[in-house]
Amino acid sequence: MSNPVTRTRKARREDLIEATIRLIFRDGIEAASLARIAAEAGTSKGTALYHFANKEELYESVMNSLFEAGGVYMSERIVAAADTPRSKIEAYFESNLRFIVENLEHVVATQRIVQKTGVVELDGAIAPLRSMLIAGQQDGSFEQFDADYVAHSIRSLIDAAAYYLPGHPQMDSQRFIDEGVGLLLRTIGASPISGIPLQRD
Repeated sequence: MSNPVTRTRKARREDLIEATIRLIFRDGIEAASLARIAAEAGTSKGTALYHFANKEELYESVMNSLFEAGGVYMSERIVAAADTPRSKIEAYFESNLRFIVENLEHVVATQRIVQKTGVVELDGAIAPLRSMLIAGQQDGSFEQFDADYVAHSIRSLIDAAAYYLPGHPQMDSQRFIDEGVGLLLRTIGASPISGIPLQRD
C-alpha cells in the first residue's frame, strides 16, 4: 500500500509541473519565476522550493516528463505497426505529430525552456529514425539519399509543428497529420501500402 505522504508529495510536484507548463505556454518563459509558478499552482514559493531545489530543476522536470510520456506514446504505436520499414517510419512520424497535437502546451513549454537554457542532445531521437531510413533503403522500400541528413530534416519538420500549431488554432488536426505523413512519404520515396506509386510533379 502506497504511503499517503508520498502520494501527496507526488501530486504537489505534478501540480507545480503543470502550472509551469501553463504559465510558460500562456505568458512566456520570462514570466515563469518560481513565485509566479507557485501562485499558478495555488501554493507558496516555499512549498515549491521544498519540492524543487530551484527553477532550473523544475524546468528540467517539465522537459523530462514530456520526453518520458512521448517515448511511451510513440513506442506503443511503433511496436503495434506492421514489421516493415515503411509502416514503422509512418508510425514514428504519425505518432509524433499526434502526440504534439494532443500535448501542445507541454511541447511548446518544453521548446521555450530549451531555447532559454540550451540545446537538448538529439541523437537519441535521430539514431532510431536514421536506422529506419537505412532499413528501408536496404530492402528497396525507400529511395537512396543521405539517411543522416534526411533524419535530421524529418526531426526539424516534427519540431516545427509546435511552432506552427499555436498560430493556427482552427487547423484540422487530422488533416495536419495526414498532410505531414504524405510529405514524409514523398520525401523518402515510399510507395503507399496499396503498392501504387505516389504521384510526382
